[in-house]
Amino acid sequence: MGLINSLEHRFRWLAFPSLLRGLAIIHFSVILLLILRPMSGGVLTFNWEKILNGEVWRVFSFLFLPIGIPNEEIGYVYSPFTAVFAFFAMRIAFLCSDALEHAWGIWRTSAYFYAIMVGQIVANITLSLAGYHPESEGGFYIYMAAFFAFATLFPKHVFLLMFVIPVQIWILAALSGVLLIGQAIGSPSFAFFAVLTFFPYLWWVIPLAFKNRKRHTQIAKRRIEFQAKSKSSPTKTFHLCKQCGATEVSHPDRDFRVADDGQEICSDCIGT
Repeated sequence: MGLINSLEHRFRWLAFPSLLRGLAIIHFSVILLLILRPMSGGVLTFNWEKILNGEVWRVFSFLFLPIGIPNEEIGYVYSPFTAVFAFFAMRIAFLCSDALEHAWGIWRTSAYFYAIMVGQIVANITLSLAGYHPESEGGFYIYMAAFFAFATLFPKHVFLLMFVIPVQIWILAALSGVLLIGQAIGSPSFAFFAVLTFFPYLWWVIPLAFKNRKRHTQIAKRRIEFQAKSKSSPTKTFHLCKQCGATEVSHPDRDFRVADDGQEICSDCIGT
């Protein structure tokens, strides 16, 4: 975290409030444009030969294209109903944007998406130089990175699948991750692209997983010790907030979490 703090201090001006919201609005607008003019998306795709011929905007413009299968003759084919799904996708992106900025802050959320986009650009340039096919559209992977981060921070958040079936978001993220890994196994070039694209997420989530595992081990150990002591002192509480002194007995409606210093904090004091 020292590196992140140092970068935030030096490059605070890179903070972009509601960056993902802005990208979602751009992607929704592009979808509407492609419905009306399917061939217009061709000027935004990543094409190394055309970049070398002077169309340098393609180095980053592919990030504004959502996922799709372009056709050289008829362009991107979307039905008018695509706009409906794109609108709901935009609303989900708004939710992820607000949640991540609340959890990480504006600068770190902005840096996360900057890194995701830079990873895609570097991966596509490297693949093109190596003679492999790059990814033509990059918008979809920005949303996947946001979705994975949101699911990691708020795994029990419930989405209505097909607007009917309630599913916790961690399940949807896990299925998406399995599909992504399967695609990477079948294509070494895509595996390289995926690793560079999602490296910021992996760099954050892998140490977090080890840290959470250590916390769970500590909690299990404390629970065993508590159960052993509770036989002799039945009034002793298991949870104790380090800030307000609340316990599960005095405030049964509160949740308790273990902070970085090993002490507990209640749900009302988190963030204060």
